[in-house]
Amino acid sequence: MKAILRENNSLKKLILKFSLHLKSKNMENQSKFQIVSCSGASNTGLFADAVARHLNDDKSASMICLAKVAIGDQTLINNIKSQQSKIVVLDGCAVNCAQKILANVAGITDVIHINTTDFGIIKGQTPFSEEKAKEIAEYIKNLKK
Repeated sequence: MKAILRENNSLKKLILKFSLHLKSKNMENQSKFQIVSCSGASNTGLFADAVARHLNDDKSASMICLAKVAIGDQTLINNIKSQQSKIVVLDGCAVNCAQKILANVAGITDVIHINTTDFGIIKGQTPFSEEKAKEIAEYIKNLKK
């Protein structure tokens, strides 16, 4: 009987530990946001793409593939919509391709929209710099707090 009680206690502890692990993972995912960026041909697109990759690499965000949304990949679109996290759209210029693709193809309009030109970057003129990309990334990280 004592052996059964010990096994039962061990099992309870294991279940409790696992449920706490799942809860922490769930909270982690809720604080993380999704980001989709322009990857256009100009310098502004380069900034947007680099910022999104920085945020993805440091695990602050989960990067959405804009090309897959543009072709109507329903599995990805459903996954994006099922997440409980904010969606940040980082466009390179005033054409706002990323925002338009999300809205027109996926029907996703509840987003935080940012444009790299809001940070003093001039399309076709401002040379790319890691420092500026990191500045924009930090700005976006602080939005989620």
